[in-house]
Amino acid sequence: MFKPKWKKQAHLLYKGSMKFLNYKRDLLEPDRVDEIESRRADLKSAIKSNDKDAAKEAGKLLEKTCQQALPKYRSPNAFQENIEVFFVAIVVALGIRAYFLQPFRIPTNSMYPALNGITGGALVEKEWPSLPVRMIQQATHGRNYFSLTAKEESRIESIKDGTFMHFFPRVTVRFTDGQTESFSGSATALEQAGLTKFYDNLVKTQDPSMWAKIKRNSIDIRSDIYFRGTHNTGPAIYPKYTIASGTKVLEGYTESGDLILVDKVSYHFRSPKQDEVFVFDTRGIKHIEDSNRRNNIPPSHYIKRLIATPGQHVSIQPVEHENPDYPSGGIIVRDGQNATDPGITRVQSLKDGFNGYRHKAPPFYPPFITDIHLDYKPSTGLSEYWAMGDNSYKSSDSRVWGSVKEYNVVGPAFISLWPFGSGHWGTIK
Repeated sequence: MFKPKWKKQAHLLYKGSMKFLNYKRDLLEPDRVDEIESRRADLKSAIKSNDKDAAKEAGKLLEKTCQQALPKYRSPNAFQENIEVFFVAIVVALGIRAYFLQPFRIPTNSMYPALNGITGGALVEKEWPSLPVRMIQQATHGRNYFSLTAKEESRIESIKDGTFMHFFPRVTVRFTDGQTESFSGSATALEQAGLTKFYDNLVKTQDPSMWAKIKRNSIDIRSDIYFRGTHNTGPAIYPKYTIASGTKVLEGYTESGDLILVDKVSYHFRSPKQDEVFVFDTRGIKHIEDSNRRNNIPPSHYIKRLIATPGQHVSIQPVEHENPDYPSGGIIVRDGQNATDPGITRVQSLKDGFNGYRHKAPPFYPPFITDIHLDYKPSTGLSEYWAMGDNSYKSSDSRVWGSVKEYNVVGPAFISLWPFGSGHWGTIK
């Protein structure tokens, strides 16, 4: 603590020369390394003998030797140093993502209202809000406004979901005349913003007989009458009808799905627990892989609530609800007992936006899997988990494509980072 200044400087030089050796050893010739080591030994000896003059002289020689050790080496300029720092930051971020916390943006509303997917809405006011208001809405709700107008007389050729930079969801609308428009959001969000209503009005106006067929669900699906818009969960079918030049097809907004962090560490030390929200990849789940292949969608991750764990017997038992909108609802039964977990109980309460668990598949769907015993084979990684969305009436989950294998599991959903105004900011339950 009370060392003289010359001795502190000598110690710093001694440590600095060691760092120089460690950083540049692969660039130095062996004789240069030996010379630097010798000069360091001289400096250390002078410090120990408490000889100020000898330490100063040894320090000068050591500094000069280090400077001359790499005569062709040029120190990086400020730009190069900043680039190096930038790439180091990327490597650190990728390491964190690979081994600790993985960001995941929820694309659909299968977990609504516990978590939000990408949503859309029609423009209520005649004009967009002012720029400051839109900036605030973007920061708090991830809201982006858009306007879609047909520039020439044409038809919509396709509506496809995609991503920008593999992370930001985008939806692309292509017209038959070559006009292409891209927005932040998804095909489902465009439907919520009024695409379905626009087509209803278009069909009513141009072909009342087709509108009657659509309302009766007796639709002749042919390529010359319909096109397919690709959703995250599969294709949607829209009628092909001519849109007049200058027609405003849609004007509204989309809101970002919740951006969450997935804990990739916990499952290395414990087993997944029933009722927690978890994320898994879809490799090996045939139904999902086949759908992705048909619609040219890359492999994806899903987020659901974990209903049952390996070795358990789980079923969805039908129950009559007072709410007539959900006549085929059901409750979760595990190993003969009604599930009482907090998350599952909220879904079955039919309160606060939760609609209960659907027991019967909707028309034109294959029958749901509603009764199954989950395999328990930890040595092979084939132990099974049962996953269901909280928005059971609009969720593709284990009822449709079966169980999630142990090797698919990524980790529990840990925290919702953004948007702040979704009502879900904070830890996920």
